[in-house]
Amino acid sequence: MHGKPLRRIGEDCPDLATHKSVRQDICILLDRIHGFYESALERLPAERIPSLTTRLLKAGVCFGFLDPVSNIINTISYTPSPEDKIKEEEEIISKVRTNTKDELIFHIPLYPGTVDSMTVARRSLEGLVTFLCFQYRYLEKTEALRYLRLAGGDLLAAVGLLEQDRNRSPEEPVFNIMSPTTKIALECAALSARHPKPAVLVGVSLSLMSRTVKVSKILGAHCCLPSAAVKPLAKPLRASIDLGADRKKKRKRGELTPRNTESVEWRPGMDGTFRHTQTLKLLLLGRIHGFYLEALALLPRDGLRKLHHCSLIKGGYCYGPMDPVSNIILNTLWYGTAFPTH
Repeated sequence: MHGKPLRRIGEDCPDLATHKSVRQDICILLDRIHGFYESALERLPAERIPSLTTRLLKAGVCFGFLDPVSNIINTISYTPSPEDKIKEEEEIISKVRTNTKDELIFHIPLYPGTVDSMTVARRSLEGLVTFLCFQYRYLEKTEALRYLRLAGGDLLAAVGLLEQDRNRSPEEPVFNIMSPTTKIALECAALSARHPKPAVLVGVSLSLMSRTVKVSKILGAHCCLPSAAVKPLAKPLRASIDLGADRKKKRKRGELTPRNTESVEWRPGMDGTFRHTQTLKLLLLGRIHGFYLEALALLPRDGLRKLHHCSLIKGGYCYGPMDPVSNIILNTLWYGTAFPTH
């Protein structure tokens, strides 16, 4: 029988291949996240405080600035209503685990009408992806999934991988966890995960990190900790936040430093490779726009309006033997000299 040779599934079908890759990433990440919840349940004193299990199902998301298990414990800020039934641990595990046969869980992002019906594990994954896409400019949701998979579902580890890949120059400002950008990204993550009290989650996470920063500075300033440093060190370590009306908890410390950005929306028909290439193009365009803004600031205002504006548009390229900003200025002046505008 003569005809076209058979193709493997996904070959020459980038959308199909990408969809299969996304499904695999989501399944692996959910399996890892389920393990975080099992560890969190082992740490929680659910026998003494049965309402903690209900709080975990409602508000125990695994994203934040600590390790995933500590994040789950620290974000149980929901005060259950009287009609909320207290559940047994076995029942909790069954409600945390996500059914991977449900096709709705593989949509990135989730459909707005289905988010509330998802398990807390799947909503946590939604929050993780949302944080990375709001924090890192032009990051695709499928790329965010891949970084999270490589990081084992740990948000700060994924941030570290992104920092290494983007490899920004040492002169650029280091990301500050207390910055407005991070606060907005975390709040958006909480909203996408349907956390009942997003403002509380953000406040708790940032407050914990502010204490971590203080402790790190004290420890970093001394190779051998003197007795004089013990007193200021004890204060942030003893400080705690009232997450519920009836309890306080100790928390672990975490660290890492990300940096700035937003996301680009996926459009139907864009295959995975093209979307990642598009991300790189947009990042480069953003950098080049910055070079032109610097060059405009260095050119004399009157000269720019009367003489250089046409030369800049026609011949002010950023490539050449010098740095990009100097190249823009030199090419603009050369073009204006070689081809004067009448």
